[in-house]
Amino acid sequence: HTTQQETNKTITTCTSAIRQLSEGIRSSSRQERLQLDRLKNQLSDAIQRYGTIQKKIAEKSKALFPVGQRSRKQQSPRTPFSDLADDEKIFNGGDSAWLEQNQEHALLSEITEEDVEVIRLREEAMKQIESDMLDVNQIIKDLASMVYEQGDTIDSIEANIETTSSNVESANEHLAKASQHQ
Repeated sequence: HTTQQETNKTITTCTSAIRQLSEGIRSSSRQERLQLDRLKNQLSDAIQRYGTIQKKIAEKSKALFPVGQRSRKQQSPRTPFSDLADDEKIFNGGDSAWLEQNQEHALLSEITEEDVEVIRLREEAMKQIESDMLDVNQIIKDLASMVYEQGDTIDSIEANIETTSSNVESANEHLAKASQHQ
């Protein structure tokens, strides 16, 4: 549990650091931008592998605590009411109030400490899975934001390339005119 929380915090920290780097590197060299893209891809791959591992952990948790699993219960020392002879039913007060009380007592006596512990462990596991899912959801939102920012950066790069291409063509025309005037 602690390891998962630390891993989620580390991923969030890395995502924030890469986002800050993205903002700072916009006007940097091509090599630095390529390194940043490589870091983004590596982080994305690591997050995907982490998500896969989280899913495997959840599946193994389900396998350890299947819904229909019941630990062996201690049998009630009492004979079920339906197995008693008719005169014993009369002797014990065969009315429905006694039957309901006896059934409730039998049910409560069958719930063991193991059952309570299994239920508690299942609840903890479900809370942990819920927490992990929320963490993974936040990470995915952060990744989506990063991908969106990368799209803006790519659009900006494309616009700069087009502007540069236009400027180069214009410069070539000016050079051609200048050489004709000489």
